[in-house]
Amino acid sequence: MHQSDIEKLASLPPRERADKFLDLGAELCQKPHEPLKAGQLPQALKSASISHTPAETLIKNLHSVSAVEPFKGTGIRNTGHDLILKSGKLADQVLTPKARKEICNKAIKKGKGESVEDLAIRQLGLSMFDSDPISRCCGAYAYWQATGAEAAIPILVSGLDSDDEEEKIISAHCLAKIDLKHVKKMQGTAKDDEPQTPIQPVKNSMTIIVHGTFAKDSSWYKPDGDFHQYIKRNVYKDLYSDPDFFFWSGRYALTKTGLKNIWGKAAQKLLSWCNSHPTKKLRIIAHSHGNNVVNMITRQIPSCTLIQLSPPVRDWNLPNMANVSSNTLFNIHSTIDLVVKIDGGKQDYQGTPVAQSERIKKISFFGHSDSHDPTLWKKKNVPQLVRSVCP
Repeated sequence: MHQSDIEKLASLPPRERADKFLDLGAELCQKPHEPLKAGQLPQALKSASISHTPAETLIKNLHSVSAVEPFKGTGIRNTGHDLILKSGKLADQVLTPKARKEICNKAIKKGKGESVEDLAIRQLGLSMFDSDPISRCCGAYAYWQATGAEAAIPILVSGLDSDDEEEKIISAHCLAKIDLKHVKKMQGTAKDDEPQTPIQPVKNSMTIIVHGTFAKDSSWYKPDGDFHQYIKRNVYKDLYSDPDFFFWSGRYALTKTGLKNIWGKAAQKLLSWCNSHPTKKLRIIAHSHGNNVVNMITRQIPSCTLIQLSPPVRDWNLPNMANVSSNTLFNIHSTIDLVVKIDGGKQDYQGTPVAQSERIKKISFFGHSDSHDPTLWKKKNVPQLVRSVCP
């Protein structure tokens, strides 16, 4: 951790800021700390460098510190939502871009006895009031990693209700790392992973879409969803669109054993679904951890085409390329995927035996959901790319 990197934070564009926040949080969480409860502030946030600024009021209110005088100056913008704290509801507010930048630049000045880590914690504390929602979510998670402060949790919980798919999925993955109870409503149940499909006639070819974690109730992959309709109209007309389309629980676990168990059950459901929907040619388009579910069935299914969208790669769960058509796997993702970074996976199969069969297509610079964005598929000529190998 270098002070020069922390000093640059205030001027970085939003997505790069979010990425650096995650780096700081990962580095700071290596040091043991006592979790901060409501009513407590890290020593670094008691610094004079943020006193008498809009940030002082925001930080103290979020930490449920008593006797806070309302800030009378400019620089605060109300988001129109409430944060639910243990002490009650709190109006959700952020710093305007100008105020954020000014306060962040002021807050990098070291006080007596302060360390570089103190500066980093101060920047992450301020990040919880970032005007950019993605930066804010990543900053709040990193702040929790660094301090264990409960104050970060309400900000991430509020992100679950966002209309922005990226903010929602980032918040969900951050909260999953803190406590899975916060994302319970976004997960299905074990019953959703039980096979329940009657046998269908054999088809000449068929394409299916497999969603990822926390996405069972999302619309994009379903027959009436934007991505589903785009694929059916413009890429593969044999995309399966009947009411018994495949879905799984989208559950998550914090351990390797837990993930193996969840993905394994979903994979058995997918295998059963494929067996009851026989086809001579099968293409599977999967997103996020849906790819880890699919990777498991490549050990049991005769042959299929894999088009992977934003896969969080695990070296211990590689596809069996012997059962993949044309021995080619497409990996369509953004250059920087904050969700995969939070999750702890890799974005590609480099360093594994699968790498020689992997064809990577960068669809955007940032974004986990961009890989199933119809506009970007068209702009980046993805249909032509996948059909050249998987007609």
